Amino acid sequence: MSDEKIKKSVSYKVLIKKDDKFFNVGTIVIKTYTGDILYTPSIKFMDDGKSKTNKEIEHISWHANGQVHFKHKGTATPEKYSIVQKNGERQKISEIGFQELIRDTIKKYSELPLYNKKVIDLDVVFDVSNYDGSVAFFFSIVSSKLIVAQYKGQAVPIKSVNTKEKRDGLGSTIRALGHHSGSADVILQYSLRKIDANNLRTNRQVYIPHDMKISKLNIKV
Repeated sequence: MSDEKIKKSVSYKVLIKKDDKFFNVGTIVIKTYTGDILYTPSIKFMDDGKSKTNKEIEHISWHANGQVHFKHKGTATPEKYSIVQKNGERQKISEIGFQELIRDTIKKYSELPLYNKKVIDLDVVFDVSNYDGSVAFFFSIVSSKLIVAQYKGQAVPIKSVNTKEKRDGLGSTIRALGHHSGSADVILQYSLRKIDANNLRTNRQVYIPHDMKISKLNIKV
């Protein structure tokens, strides 16, 4: 198959399944040829709380060059700003060894919009069975180079965790970023966990962690 026939982007849903209902957590879009990643929560939320502009966020995007943007909704020229750390810019996606991208905490997932369209194989579906409590959706990147290095006995700054075996784990799955992105070793990790959100003032809180500075550049496999 030629590259011309490959879609410029891939989109899929993150869903919570309870009985025969699917609750929409959000949408993930992967830009095939750049590796850029977009996350759109299923319900509106305001900015990160630092600028206090109370602007509604349309989506969050992670770019191949390392920049992270919030796109504000309803502006003629979408206002974007980077999350810049005290100790410098973020790593490029192609350099990341491990990085947590987002933590989306939901106090009552039953208040999320119902998803009534056809669920496809690519969709990330967490079956929570009889659990009715608060949840947190974790989205992270890990390089397979670190996983292989750990398997070979090398000291790496990460460790394997089986989310399903953890007491707070509700499910986990992975996807590949794709070789067309220029980062063929990048694995996207998705997990859903039980969490105590009693102190959450709203039903939802989206948190973007700072750059963890865990690189794969010095890993030899």
